[in-house]
Amino acid sequence: MSSVKERLKAQIEVESSASSSSSSSQSAKEKQSSQESEEQAKMQVLVASLGEDQLDRYEAFRRSKFPQAQVKKMVQGMTGVAPSANCTIALSGIAKVLVGQIVEESLDIQEALKESGPIHPKHIREAIRRMRNKGLLGISKHRKCKLKRL
Repeated sequence: MSSVKERLKAQIEVESSASSSSSSSQSAKEKQSSQESEEQAKMQVLVASLGEDQLDRYEAFRRSKFPQAQVKKMVQGMTGVAPSANCTIALSGIAKVLVGQIVEESLDIQEALKESGPIHPKHIREAIRRMRNKGLLGISKHRKCKLKRL
């Protein structure tokens, strides 16, 4: 368990040192480095308070991503235009956040039903239904078909 914490702390330190070295002006650099050191301290406190299962999930979340090639192919298929690299990075990040929100809502539903273990498709379907009704997904409840049958 301590090796996982040590790896996460090292990863946080590397990320903060890499981002602080990219600042241009001295005063902005000092402000940014102080903010980053505060964020780094908060992350270390958070990581230290996590249990072993939570650490494993957090590490899996940090490593997970949507393949950019597939995101690019999907966007190109829907729009007919090849998206830029920045666009695919942004869309894959948004997709990751959306999946995280759906999983959180699914876990809340599972807890409300007083069930344990892994989430099931019924929990995910209910989470999507609730999020759609709240307007969090941007998908209307009923889609109207614009094509008419002959």
